[in-house]
Amino acid sequence: MIYSLFYEFCLLIIKILALIFPKIQEFLKSRNRISNDIKHFNNSKKKFVIWVHCSSMGEFEQIKPLLRKIKKSKPITEFVITFFSKSGFNSAKKFNLAKTITYLPFDRKKELNHFINKIRPKLLLLVKNEFWPNLIKYVHKADIKIFSISSSFRKSQVFFNLFSFGMVALLKKINFFFVVNENDKLLLKTLNISNVQVTGDTRFDRVLENYNNHKSDKEIKKILKNSKNFVIGSSWREDHKILLSCCDNNSPLNWIIAPHKIDSKSISDLEKLIPIDYAKWSTFDFESDFNKKVLIVDKIGILSSLYKFSKFAYVGGGMGNKGLHNTLEAAAYGIPIIIGKNFQRYPEAIEMHKLGGVLSISTKEEFKNIWEKLINNEKICLEIGKTNFDFVRKGVGSSTKIISCINQYLD
Repeated sequence: MIYSLFYEFCLLIIKILALIFPKIQEFLKSRNRISNDIKHFNNSKKKFVIWVHCSSMGEFEQIKPLLRKIKKSKPITEFVITFFSKSGFNSAKKFNLAKTITYLPFDRKKELNHFINKIRPKLLLLVKNEFWPNLIKYVHKADIKIFSISSSFRKSQVFFNLFSFGMVALLKKINFFFVVNENDKLLLKTLNISNVQVTGDTRFDRVLENYNNHKSDKEIKKILKNSKNFVIGSSWREDHKILLSCCDNNSPLNWIIAPHKIDSKSISDLEKLIPIDYAKWSTFDFESDFNKKVLIVDKIGILSSLYKFSKFAYVGGGMGNKGLHNTLEAAAYGIPIIIGKNFQRYPEAIEMHKLGGVLSISTKEEFKNIWEKLINNEKICLEIGKTNFDFVRKGVGSSTKIISCINQYLD
């Protein structure tokens, strides 16, 4: 009750802000399409519908191997996939295993029950930590099994403090948790939740799947030429201000910068920080740009392919508070990885840092030292890269473990 009142208050504030901010207005409008997306959905008795909810593109990418295994195990399965974010929704459009792709309804009784009654799913898969209280409440009420996939927990989360406000009872409505590591299992045990299995992170399966299925894009290969590149992936202004201090025309590597945001303002801000001549992917000209030391990749969807052509890489988001991007994408290619100082919420980054495969920096001087170390010592570069290469391959298998457990619910 308290949550629902608070949610309505927040929604009211969002609607008011939408009058000022176009992006918020776009967010609200995106929810208007839900009814139309499921309007003609036909759930016949011959079909086995599974509702999959992902927050964004990253969560969707990591669930793909599991969805393929489910479809192979039970061919009549139809997936209804919902997203919270626009990036996730847009990234799923070409996924041919999905029957319906739309946005998550507002976390309210009326909208949720309408959605549930229309698609009538047998299971709900929540990817990572998508614990919407009313979503879980009304799906549970409809006697639909709920599974949490690759979830991860920390002591700082609301579930583990005095102000949980019924959130523990909410978690207990979930039928099974497939968690990333033993620490997650132990934390849930403190809440008297035992329906848990440590299955690892499905992201390992996905990055290795991408690696194995990698088809060398002729355009990428032609522009990047070889592996004498330093790829900066999903980076922000905080990252650029530190890294670009080492950028000059005498650099032995080409700088390939694929920023997290590629809107005109973000690209313009990045351009102002680059101290030498640069080219942009969108306007690349082989005659005038081929020998430039810096390339701004103002294109979405090719970052994981860029790592293949990198001697070592910087994975962005950890210098500020934006959130560290996926380090496993780069690690799959067996290259050293540099990240910012804020990575404590990312178990795989913590583990790779302990193993020496990930190097953390917080100042220009620290980056300069690591840059020179990796540039001047090929042996160290290869050793660090192999650490990451092996780490990814040891982590695969999560999807296989999960499917072996949920097969009994697919009958």
